[in-house]
Amino acid sequence: MLRTLLLALLVVSPIAGLSTEGNAAVQKVIQMLGDMSAKAKDEKNKEQVAFAEFETWCKMEIPQMKKGIAKAAESIDLLNAEIAKLTTEAKVLGEEIGKLQNDVANFESEKKAATAQREKDNKAYVEESTDYGESVDALDRAIVVLMKRSADKPGASAVLLQLSESDRLPAQAKSMITAFLGAAGKDFMEAMDLSPPEANAYEFQSGGIVEMLKKLKDEFRSKLADCQKEEMNSKHAYDMVVQDLVDSIENSNQSIEEKKNHQGAKGSQGRTGQEGACRYHYHES
Repeated sequence: MLRTLLLALLVVSPIAGLSTEGNAAVQKVIQMLGDMSAKAKDEKNKEQVAFAEFETWCKMEIPQMKKGIAKAAESIDLLNAEIAKLTTEAKVLGEEIGKLQNDVANFESEKKAATAQREKDNKAYVEESTDYGESVDALDRAIVVLMKRSADKPGASAVLLQLSESDRLPAQAKSMITAFLGAAGKDFMEAMDLSPPEANAYEFQSGGIVEMLKKLKDEFRSKLADCQKEEMNSKHAYDMVVQDLVDSIENSNQSIEEKKNHQGAKGSQGRTGQEGACRYHYHES
């Protein structure tokens, strides 16, 4: 095309009667066109060299790129497997935390129930031990009064009457005391100065009552001791149960905190793995 243009200019210039200046202009144009042709060839050569270099780079990089993609795919699979593992472990930890929290609630409920039962048992013990203690004191007073040489009938009657009202007193003992009180009251109504036969009868009756009261006192003391021993054992058992529950609550709460920390760490690791997998996907794209 450039050659055709030059020939056209050469043919046209004589016909048109161009001057020397016209010829110089044509020569200048020819020179410019030659420069443009040389520049075009040079740029073409450079493009061919650049393309050859790029083609060589592509041939060298494609295997590396494929290898990198395969490695990235393998890393993604590993990360996805790790994410699944961490997700499962976090779920298991969540279930364990829920179970521990339920255990703590049960321990607290058991502790509350044990404390309520302990208060109830202690109240019953206080009432029972107080009753036995008062009964022993009343028996002591009755025995002392009945054993006095002065045979204080009114004093004995008052003490025995109080004693007979005790719920702890056996039915047989109550009957004996009631019968004695009836006989003593009848004798007392007759006269203040007792004749020897009446005094002897009174002493005989009171002697039988005294023996019975001594046996009752020993029995009540034994029951009071048993009651106190039972209270001591009950308190000891309660203390052990409550201490065990308190330890269980503390240990469970500690385990809950540890598992929550582990769960948070696994969640963080899982998010990091997801971000890594996303980056690999992005680079693959």
